[in-house]
Amino acid sequence: MAGTGHAVVIGGSVAGICAARALRDRFGTVTICEQDALPSNGPGRRGTPQAWHNHFLLDVGREAIETLFPGFTDLLLANGGSRLDPGFDAATCCATGWMPRARTGMSTLFASRMTVEATLRELLLRDPGIVIRDGVRVDGLVSEVAGSRTRVTGVTYRDSGSAARGELAADLVVDAAGRGSPGSKWMRDLGFEVEELTLDAKVSYSSRWYRLPEEQISWWKWMMVLPEADPRVAASHQYLCIVFPVEDNRIIAMMASWGLPAPSDTASFEQLARQTRTKEFARVLDAAEPLTDVHTTRATRNIWRRFDRLPAPPAGFIALGDAVCAFNPIYGQGMSSAAVAGVLVQRIGRDTDPASPEFPAAFYAEQARFLKRPWTLAMTRDRGYEHAQGTEAIIDGPHKTMLRRINWPAFQFFAEAVWQDPVVDSHFNQVLNLGESLPRFLINPRVLAGLGLYGARKLLGRTGVPSTVPPHLPPPETDYSTLRGAALVDRPGTLRRQPTTVPASPDRRRILPRSDRG
Repeated sequence: MAGTGHAVVIGGSVAGICAARALRDRFGTVTICEQDALPSNGPGRRGTPQAWHNHFLLDVGREAIETLFPGFTDLLLANGGSRLDPGFDAATCCATGWMPRARTGMSTLFASRMTVEATLRELLLRDPGIVIRDGVRVDGLVSEVAGSRTRVTGVTYRDSGSAARGELAADLVVDAAGRGSPGSKWMRDLGFEVEELTLDAKVSYSSRWYRLPEEQISWWKWMMVLPEADPRVAASHQYLCIVFPVEDNRIIAMMASWGLPAPSDTASFEQLARQTRTKEFARVLDAAEPLTDVHTTRATRNIWRRFDRLPAPPAGFIALGDAVCAFNPIYGQGMSSAAVAGVLVQRIGRDTDPASPEFPAAFYAEQARFLKRPWTLAMTRDRGYEHAQGTEAIIDGPHKTMLRRINWPAFQFFAEAVWQDPVVDSHFNQVLNLGESLPRFLINPRVLAGLGLYGARKLLGRTGVPSTVPPHLPPPETDYSTLRGAALVDRPGTLRRQPTTVPASPDRRRILPRSDRG
């Protein structure tokens, strides 16, 4: 291809790493500019404050990374990660209590943010055509105008600790700088106004790392306690409580709330842990060894920068990952969405020269179609709070109150219905894995029929689904997989059908099926 044969990626986290690998199919050299000094150990760095908190990869994210980096799953597991079934390996307390335990056919990949990134960098740097320059802060774009079209031709940067300014020429610049990206400002400087959609539900959460004892203290490896749906209950029951496994027999314990204060020190953290909906959360923390202080975050605003709505975006520049759409991190959609964006770059780049004027618009359109799915899930949950603010907030009133009250109970209803209907099971798993949009799920006639039939059976007490166990009791260990077995059909994405390592294929269109535009 004409030009420099060089691409620059701004940001060395998951989005930037996946984009760099995708671009190597079309560029001789790819340079990643990362403003932080990349750590050899330790969980956090300035550019990834979320590293102290929970991270996981949905199947769709794991599959996307495997497409770009064959062998990733095996290597992450070898580096201490875990691959778990959310129904069998997890204890989940929903609106009415602990859900029955059974295999679901889904899987979730757990590891610390540090280990995920270190594993990706290990695979990335096997390619001598990719260079990571850490301690390099990109502070602007270089551009030119030819006729009516603007083209980005490179970046300006400063090395850490230096006042000298450098310049890197490139045929394509990728902004993967995260939710704090100056990409919208750079576009404004070039004469392009990027519309921003926002919703801030005032979510805050605190995490603390622990080491488990050598002896097993629970059957589950992952625990999630959903908050009470009724805002009139005790405030301590309105916290989401999660225990996530990470490498080296460690766990991350997290408590999150919508509008309530997050504990900021060890005393308040331990006190709140004993007041939440279940005794199990505090029991496990009491048995484990604390390893860190309490880390709190309030940077949870949902923001979608609509680059896809630019009528003629500048050539030679795209933005992806959190630089475009940053979700409330509590939903765990960010890394998976970033990985899918990398696959889209690779796929679209096969047919369209990434340096061409046509590439940005084509990429933004496909990325937006995918992002609508996780964005809708985040909006559905976060809009229901009185204190939610932003362009996507809804007017206070009965509709808003109802939305808040039905969210968690509706999740439980869907999670129960999948036990008796394989079609509902398949589609609901696709929604959770970002393979299908929530609106599409809710208007599917076959899904609605299945939900209606389950609802009727529930009213008559004839569902056959094991009852939930009250929250104050221990989570039930009984395996009910045989009862749920009728809902486990051979479908793409199940643990039974997919090997641990998914070989790269020429076109993983299942990640973004063209038939699903919802």
